[in-house]
Amino acid sequence: MKRLCRAIRPDDFELFAQIPGIAAVARDEDLRLFWSSPLCKLVPGKGGVPVELMGTLLEDVITEVAADERNVVHRRVMETGQAESHYRLSLGARVLCTVYPLDEEAFGHRGIFAVVMDAPTSSRLLGDREVPVLSTPNLHELSSLSSRELEVLYFVAMGLYTHEIAERISRADKTVEHHINALHGKLGTHSRAQLVRFASERGIHSFSEGEWASIVAGARLVRKEAV
Repeated sequence: MKRLCRAIRPDDFELFAQIPGIAAVARDEDLRLFWSSPLCKLVPGKGGVPVELMGTLLEDVITEVAADERNVVHRRVMETGQAESHYRLSLGARVLCTVYPLDEEAFGHRGIFAVVMDAPTSSRLLGDREVPVLSTPNLHELSSLSSRELEVLYFVAMGLYTHEIAERISRADKTVEHHINALHGKLGTHSRAQLVRFASERGIHSFSEGEWASIVAGARLVRKEAV
């Protein structure tokens, strides 16, 4: 989703740094990070070990396939001067990311300013149908789940019964129950209601079925590269 906006200026940084729950970063024309809000000082790197972000490229921190998808958006924002928003799965939860262009005259170079905020509820922005979803996720606590378990988790979050899930994934009811038991073991839940709450709190139910299928496919690519 593209929209016209005022380019970000240096004095905007302090404003965003003070907004609770907002994570923001600024990248230069080479997409190297040169500023971040307090929430972004340290993040888990590729090996799970926290890394200092300053001066890094996205591919220094996340897999190349995930970095490439985000960099395409960043470069397009720099070229068009228009802000773009998208949803994605970050640290296992649904977030909304808006990428703004930097004011080239104020900074002396082009760049982008990305703002990330939680978006776990099913409520959607005005004109939200035009907001795309990135396919490459940061699974975080969902990383232990297989692709099939991710699919089942989504359908449980949507309130489907076992036999309905079995029909969707073309498997037997017992197989679905096996996957649900595996989800309980991996996520620390003990009932269907707890599993639904776990998924809902992370906004999984707010993705469409097609969007979630794309995320599951993206997770396969991320895992393949990380091996």
